[in-house]
Amino acid sequence: MQMTQNKQTELMSNAPVTKAILKMSIPVVLGMMVQVLYNLVDTFFIGMLKDENQLAAANITTPIFMLMMALATIVSTGAASYISRCLGRKDNDAANKTLSTGIAICTGLGILVMAAGLIFLKPFITLLGASEAVYPHAFSYSCVMFIGTLPVMLNYAGGQLIRSEGAVMPSITGMMIGTVVNVILDPVFIFAFDMGIGGAAIATVIGNTAALGYYIYYYLSGKSLVKFKLKYISGDRKIWGQTFGIGIPAALSQFLMSGAMIVLNNLARPYGENAVAGMGVAAKLMYIGTFIFMGFAAGCQPLVGFNYGANNYPRVNSIIKTGMLMTTGIGIALTAVFGIFARGLIGIFTPLPEVIAEGAAVLTTYMWSFLVLGPQMLASTSIQAFGKAKASLLLSIARQGLFYVPLLFLLSRLYLFKGLLWAQPVSDALTLALALVLLVSILKKHEKNANIDSGTALAPIRHDGVPCGTAEPLSCPAAE
Repeated sequence: MQMTQNKQTELMSNAPVTKAILKMSIPVVLGMMVQVLYNLVDTFFIGMLKDENQLAAANITTPIFMLMMALATIVSTGAASYISRCLGRKDNDAANKTLSTGIAICTGLGILVMAAGLIFLKPFITLLGASEAVYPHAFSYSCVMFIGTLPVMLNYAGGQLIRSEGAVMPSITGMMIGTVVNVILDPVFIFAFDMGIGGAAIATVIGNTAALGYYIYYYLSGKSLVKFKLKYISGDRKIWGQTFGIGIPAALSQFLMSGAMIVLNNLARPYGENAVAGMGVAAKLMYIGTFIFMGFAAGCQPLVGFNYGANNYPRVNSIIKTGMLMTTGIGIALTAVFGIFARGLIGIFTPLPEVIAEGAAVLTTYMWSFLVLGPQMLASTSIQAFGKAKASLLLSIARQGLFYVPLLFLLSRLYLFKGLLWAQPVSDALTLALALVLLVSILKKHEKNANIDSGTALAPIRHDGVPCGTAEPLSCPAAE
């Protein structure tokens, strides 16, 4: 086990940057693709029902899942960020306490969400924008999801907490277990038991429970670098402050996203169930690119946090720059593919021609977000990894609250349904601009502090993130 821990530390601190990013990110991206499959399988089987109302219900109820993810994000981002920094400065005791406290926080939040969701279920579904025809299907799905709140939230948080110590494969294994279980059970509950969209929700909850079971096994087996024990649950104000200080801004982004989707669904309702269903299918397909970028951002975050904690600022700069170049290239490729094959992609999930037409129109608009989404996510997670709570909070509010929701109202008034669609890529571009301004400001401050501490300017950086002339007598290219 010590050998594995040493390899993880070596990877995060000394491996060539490109290799480290790929080593940390590719498994996460593959795991995220498993998550995409998780979502697309539900949409595929619900689409086979040939019922636009159930397909629309799947879209209408998405904010419920996002709400759960938002609260789990407090732990999965806040605690995970602090764990990486603790490991970077070799404070394993603080890392253990942060992990155990974070899991306890997530459990408490899950119980509150489950209780509130079941008590206020009917008015909540009305708030989501469900029409009379969609309401019963939305109710069926939502009821099951709220009952399964705890495994859904703990599964989501658990995967990122494990990744925070550099243990990528165990995180991916849990995702794969959950997805395989969901894929097997979806047709059983939806068709064999004739439960429709409610059956899809049951399969989702069972899949999350199976994944959570694996994560529990991982921590109890003693294989983890960071340990979970009840005695480590702490009231330490610094741990709680770091967890909520970084976690709440990240969670706020999810909360606002959930609220924005409710606004979007209500504004789209006058255009009919076909439009809402088409938007839902297109949004699920957008997960392909979004989750790829999330995978790269999640893979880079422990690298950034670890090296930031170790005061290795040149390596931090190199990780961020390389990650942004990678995600920009992927974004260009995805935009081209979605633009060419939009109708065919929508047609995989529904045979209804009206839904295909609406979905293709949505997809060929949403796809422009791919050009900016990768660098935007990487900048945002880097700021979180630095522990910059105020900057994270500003970014979280900006994307949905300052940009997206106002643009939904403005552009829909000016350009009707097309305006609703263009609000997303425009808000993503504006958020990237803000994120880059904040990120560059933070990095310049670090460089200035490093110059003051060393009395010299920072040396040019090799491809592996090591300052030239400080590690090995190798030839060094000019700094970029």
